[in-house]
Amino acid sequence: MNQYDFISDYRENDILRESFNNLARNTFGIQFEDWYKLGYWTKNYIPYSMKVDDRIVANVSVNLMEFNQKVSNKNYIQLGTVMTDKNYRDQGLNGYLMKKVIEDYKDKCDGIYLFANDSVLDYYPKFGFCKANEYQYSKKLSITGRRSIVPFPLSDKKALEEMEKIITTCKPCSQISMNNMGLHMFYLSSFMKNTVYYVEEQQAYVVAEEEEGNLILHEIFAAREVDIMTIAAAFGNGNQKVILGFVPDNKENYDRELLLEEDTTLFVLGNGWREFEEAGLRFPTLSHA
Repeated sequence: MNQYDFISDYRENDILRESFNNLARNTFGIQFEDWYKLGYWTKNYIPYSMKVDDRIVANVSVNLMEFNQKVSNKNYIQLGTVMTDKNYRDQGLNGYLMKKVIEDYKDKCDGIYLFANDSVLDYYPKFGFCKANEYQYSKKLSITGRRSIVPFPLSDKKALEEMEKIITTCKPCSQISMNNMGLHMFYLSSFMKNTVYYVEEQQAYVVAEEEEGNLILHEIFAAREVDIMTIAAAFGNGNQKVILGFVPDNKENYDRELLLEEDTTLFVLGNGWREFEEAGLRFPTLSHA
């Protein structure tokens, strides 16, 4: 008979952190050790875990999310890294953690949310979560000019520190923008470190990818107001459409459609989400945990 113990916020415990990383690697193919060593794992990311001896066997992570919105600022809780060791499933461990997180935070935030894959769509409603809609903004392009962007690779600590300063001093160009440096740098220090470009004309740093004629602008960091279409033009004439990973200030100038992502469904808990949907908002790409 296994003896389970609850533990949370143990990022400074080397043994437990290594076990947590092993579980994340085996479950999702990701690890958090580099993020930790770079100093980006902060108090805003809190694992709620069950352990057997010094082995983490189940987890639900709490992400403290502060968003700047045009109407008001919001403090949400985003749940992520929901996982259970395959040898410890079907024992109620994850359910226990979900209930504990909800009990701890339901009265301390503006709402709780998570992104679920298709295999667990019937699971989260058991805890009071409901499906919610997000909206995506895009626009067709007819660019004739040449490519003028300059890559800004985040290949070393110095470049990452410079990126931190840029993010800190930037002016939001979205109707809902995230204030969470750790989560920004989770992306930019790892699998998106080669997707940052500088657009000199707009004095802007852009996180972008190009796929099959689509320019996907995940985020724009600039100290002043920018023109998104001028930024799109800087990528040259190889794209037919720009898709935004955020909600633009002047969203009336863009085509809006229901955001449908493969194997990803937004679930929300708490009051106040009607305002989110009625405003046609979405959580920025780089805010997903």
